[in-house]
Parts: sequence; structure tokens; C-alpha cells
Amino acid sequence: MGKTAKEKILEAADELFGTVGFDAATTREIAEKSGANKALIHYHFQSKQGLLTELLDRYYRKLGEKIEGALILEDKGSTRDRLLGLVDVYVDFLIENRNFGRIVQREAAGGAHVERIAGHMAPLFSIGIQTLKSVYPRTQAGEAAAEHLLISFYGAIISYFTYGELISRLLDDDPMSQAAIDLRKRHLKWIASTLIDSVGSNDS
Repeated sequence: MGKTAKEKILEAADELFGTVGFDAATTREIAEKSGANKALIHYHFQSKQGLLTELLDRYYRKLGEKIEGALILEDKGSTRDRLLGLVDVYVDFLIENRNFGRIVQREAAGGAHVERIAGHMAPLFSIGIQTLKSVYPRTQAGEAAAEHLLISFYGAIISYFTYGELISRLLDDDPMSQAAIDLRKRHLKWIASTLIDSVGSNDS
């Protein structure tokens, strides 16, 4: 079954918002890239703003399901195992959704949709904070506070994808090759393991 006009419009908007940015992309370009009539954008999404809202909502629904599944399901193992497994979950999501990081970073830096992004991210951060504080005593406050650990680790994961073009030049290598991604996952898990070992645990 072929893609609907709405799906094609979303895909075109996703690519343009990711490459040239929300402000620079036009509904005319989105219509041309999707092969759809410009009037259909208004019909399905009302405006370019509505298009980005729909994209963000879809992205965070998918990401939320994956993160909640990784952190909450007890059959995933101990808290330590689930936290380390979260690296695979998040990195794989970013690989599958290459434009997500660029779109979100632009908006989070002061775009019109920063409140919507915060609304999506707050519940996910809350789950992470509660998980850390309930199991690792030193994350209650201070330099190892759960809030700062999560923010630091979030930055370590997403910045690799947001700044992929720059990193490729700094390292003179393709940061998105399978070998580079595998190494990045191992590095992130090493960092996470080092942090977990340093904060103590009530995990059984």
C-alpha cells in the first residue's frame, strides 16, 4: 500500500526542517518535495507550524514508548541493566530518525515550539530522575544529582547526532558508519557504568 499524501508531506517537512531549518523551509518547497498540492498542507495541518507540531508529537510518541519500555519493564533486568540498555534504545532511535536531533536542538535553543518540546520531555525526565533517586543514594542532591546526570548524559548522546557534520570533519571519519556507532555505544555505556559505580546502589 502506497503512502498517503499526508505521510508524504510529513516526510518532506521532516527532511527540510532537518536540513535547512524550520524558518528557512517554505510550504511551497514542502509541497514540491512531497509531490502534493500546497492546499493539502493547509487541509491536513492548517499551517507550517501545524506541520512541525505534528512531527514533534509523532517523534515523541515513538521515543516515549521506547524509553518507558526500557526503564520501566522489570523483565529488562536490574536498574543498571535497564539504564545501560537505554543507550542502545536512544542511539538506535536517533539513527532511525536522523532529522530529529537537528529539529529539536534548533527549537530547544529558542524556537517557537520549545514549550511543546518541554512538555514532551518532562515526563521522560521525571521517570529517569525517579529511577535514579530510588536506586542510587548519591543522586538525591549535590554534584551527582539525578537531574544533572540526566542532562549531561542527554547531551552526550544527542550532540553526537546533532553535530554529525562537524564531528566528521574533526575526526576525519564517518561518525554514522556502523563501526563508529558501535564504538559510540560502547563509549556511552562505559561512561554510564563509571557513573553508576561511583554513586552507589540500593539495587538488589
